Amino acid sequence: MLRLRRAAACLATSGFHRADRSVARRAMVPLLSLSAMALAWSLSAKDARAIDTFDQHTSYWLNLAIKNGKPLEAVTSGQAAQWKFIGRDVTQPCVVIKTGDGNVAKALLSWGFRKTADKPVPVLVIDRYVTYDRDRGNLTLAHGRNLMLFPGFEFDFDIGQVVPAGLGGDVALNEKRALVALGEAKIYGLDGSLIPEGEGEVYNPQAHQGVQPRDYAGEWKVTADGRWFGTWALAVDDDGNIEGQYLSEETKSVFPLKGRVALGEPNRIVFDVEFAAATQHYDLYLFTGDKSAMCGTTTLVDRKFGVLAQRINKDQEAKEAAPGQDGQ
Repeated sequence: MLRLRRAAACLATSGFHRADRSVARRAMVPLLSLSAMALAWSLSAKDARAIDTFDQHTSYWLNLAIKNGKPLEAVTSGQAAQWKFIGRDVTQPCVVIKTGDGNVAKALLSWGFRKTADKPVPVLVIDRYVTYDRDRGNLTLAHGRNLMLFPGFEFDFDIGQVVPAGLGGDVALNEKRALVALGEAKIYGLDGSLIPEGEGEVYNPQAHQGVQPRDYAGEWKVTADGRWFGTWALAVDDDGNIEGQYLSEETKSVFPLKGRVALGEPNRIVFDVEFAAATQHYDLYLFTGDKSAMCGTTTLVDRKFGVLAQRINKDQEAKEAAPGQDGQ
């Protein structure tokens, strides 16, 4: 078990491993090859999505919840139902886990029953979870979704696996349908979001002529070479300095990025994403017509690839996701 965890930690330093597979398989992935690094982008185009509130609760916020919160001996469905959701785009209660190995995880939960030939069996569904490495900030050790936890089994957040009782799990579902912490692990409930809401009016980059530095700010859905996908969150000051984060949909790791608007070229930006084992450089031009997209190149391990980034309009995505009004 310890050997597997060390393998997972080693691979997490690259931020590039296949999602929802065993740690043993991850250990087979070369760390520094171009194909392994490109896995940080891997996701089909139809699955690429905007960053939601669950994604935004990175290790900083989870550690803040642990620092300021009080661990719970158990969490029942009735208790969790009293908590506020962490965001309008999240509809399940959220818990923070400090694992037995000292890492920090977040999980969305729901309770239910599994039908059997004899009688319904209680289950806990871990709708989504992400585990961050305690020593490496927002680099992940494990993540997944739609896992069922039955009584008599445990879940180990450090390796992202359901394990038999007594084999190092962090949490378990007891006979009273309560989620309980095991060993040195601790559970904290989130009663609402930890992230302050943004203030002020929504900025509209189309409300003026020409290109201003702030026109680059926001979230962007990006594809490199038509096969690698991810999401950027960019912040830009009045002087054109850019800072932000890149969220890997494959690993759920978050990587910092930094750059600026090119001097003398207001419709061009250049920045670097700092991975754990390499730096990826971007050189992009903003579409000056509607400012809804950027295109350019990215350099990865001395090879250049084409890049297309499209601005994420959350209001529009919410409208498209809402049920139709035609009665169907």
